[in-house]
Amino acid sequence: MAKLGMWLCLAASLSFGATEYRGQLMDASCYNQNPSQSGEKSWVRCAPTASTTSFAIHTNGKVRLLDTRGNNKAEVAFQQGDLKRDKNGDMPVVMMGTRHGNTIEVESIRAHKSDVSIH
Repeated sequence: MAKLGMWLCLAASLSFGATEYRGQLMDASCYNQNPSQSGEKSWVRCAPTASTTSFAIHTNGKVRLLDTRGNNKAEVAFQQGDLKRDKNGDMPVVMMGTRHGNTIEVESIRAHKSDVSIH
C-alpha cells in the first residue's frame, strides 16, 4: 500500500510540473541579433519563416527560448501549417512546458484557438 501511495504522489507531482504559456511565437535568432526597441512588436518583426530552426515565445512581456525538443516541435507544426500568422501579423501559440531560467522545456505546442497539438 505504501508503494502505491508513493507512485500516486510521484504521478501527481509530474502532472503539476508543466505550465501553460500563451504568447507569440518568434524566430529566436532574429530576436537575439536585433533586440526589441521601445514600443516595437518584436514578435511581428521576428515572426518565424520556413527557414527558422530556433524559436522563442513572447509571453507576459518576456521572451523565453524553447529547448531543443521545443524547437523541433515548433518547426514541425509550422511546416505542417498548424501554426500561422493571424491578420495582425502575430503568430499566437499555446504551449505546455516547464521553465528553466530563460528556456522553456516544451511538452506540447499548438496554435491559439486550435485543438491540434504537437507533442
